Amino acid sequence: MELSRYGPVIGLIGLYVAFTLLNDRFLTVQNQVNVLQQVSIIGIMAIGVTFPILCAEIDLSIAQVMEVAGLTMATLAVGARLFEGSALPVPAAILGGLLLAAAFGTLSGYVTARFGVPSFMTTLAVLFLADGLGLIVSGNRPIIGLPASLTGVGGSRVFGFPSIVIVFAVLLVLSQLLLSYTRFGLYIYAVGGDRTAAERMGIDVMTVRMGTLVISSLFAAVAGLVTLGRIGSAVPTMGAGLLLPPIAAVILGGADLFGGSGNMVGTLVGVLILGVLQNGLNLLGVDPAGQLVAQGIVLMLAVLANVLGRD
Repeated sequence: MELSRYGPVIGLIGLYVAFTLLNDRFLTVQNQVNVLQQVSIIGIMAIGVTFPILCAEIDLSIAQVMEVAGLTMATLAVGARLFEGSALPVPAAILGGLLLAAAFGTLSGYVTARFGVPSFMTTLAVLFLADGLGLIVSGNRPIIGLPASLTGVGGSRVFGFPSIVIVFAVLLVLSQLLLSYTRFGLYIYAVGGDRTAAERMGIDVMTVRMGTLVISSLFAAVAGLVTLGRIGSAVPTMGAGLLLPPIAAVILGGADLFGGSGNMVGTLVGVLILGVLQNGLNLLGVDPAGQLVAQGIVLMLAVLANVLGRD
């Protein structure tokens, strides 16, 4: 248990020490801000997927839900493609993307909780649904000319600090408060720890399981929103490569693979491990192939520590 609890923090400190010694640019303020910017999108998605993982579920649809939600917000805001000539105010466009994401989460969550279908399969089905709908909404073409009020959420600066990092930090704090100080947060841990015992305690297990998948989808939609500001447009492939890193970050942060244990502080540590590792290797001139090898080794060690920590 001690290994799984303190291992991630020790690992992150070790990375900071190693890269600081190897490259004098690593620990500069500007580079650390760059690290936070680079990890914010994955971080927001990781916060969301932490909820189902704590509940002993998994969400494989986050990248595609992030993609279709962002595309929907963009097309609604400019009145393009599927919504040609019917532009909506930015708040309404954002709400439309969030509602679509919530619908996907509700679908996978309901089928999982009501009929006992593993969330691995229901969210995999939603992955394909969201991917296809994203192509339909966008016409498989980029959406450009987005309103400044839409891209400003993830692409502006507040007192000189990137807004995308602020969004990430606020969501992280609010999520930890939800887990620590609300009944729903307590129920998530109870259901993830022992579903049968939770049912005997009178907990509505079906609602809790479904709720975690809805939350995961909503956070994916927020990641899609800030991505619009990060890249300045909406492209049908903006979710590419974003499925596994958020899930990996949660596991790297020490969350129990079998549910019932973990928190947002651990998720933050896991996200930073991925970001610091990539940034540090970039500064050292390691090519992308070498970075993938390093990430695979780190993740394997984290999974091993996770499992051994249960003994």
